[in-house]
Amino acid sequence: MKTLRAVCLIGFLPTLAFAQIAPPVDTSAQPQPFEPVVEKNHQGSGRIGVRLEYDKTTGIPYIAGLIRGGPAEDFGFIVGDKIIKIDKNFTTTLTQDQVSIALHGQPGSAVELTIQRNDDPHLIIRALERRTLSPTAQEMVNPPMNEVIHPPVAYTWL
Repeated sequence: MKTLRAVCLIGFLPTLAFAQIAPPVDTSAQPQPFEPVVEKNHQGSGRIGVRLEYDKTTGIPYIAGLIRGGPAEDFGFIVGDKIIKIDKNFTTTLTQDQVSIALHGQPGSAVELTIQRNDDPHLIIRALERRTLSPTAQEMVNPPMNEVIHPPVAYTWL
């Protein structure tokens, strides 16, 4: 048994030596998006029918309002749902402008959203079809809500 422990420690020593030599990793750098959000790829009148606000501490966007009859309302999203990913990009790697651009597009084009509801570890993934929303479309007065109420920060209609 002592021989086995000695062999394990001897095998582990080069790893320890490398860890001491390796330069420290800069964790303050902003992670980069998986796929760059290019504005020319997201032009068009297609929207998903949500009003977003951003959490002050994490910067994660969450749904603060829904347009009646919009794609997000049709697919069962509710006020308070946090948007974790847009297509293949985590929203923490995107600026607020990039989030807005990523949700716009040609009517009929799809966008995949990964949503977290009520801090549940199980994420909801839905592919929405962007639509042209009527200029007279109104935000729902009593939209479906979860128990989480976020303080308003900044919002954008998308």
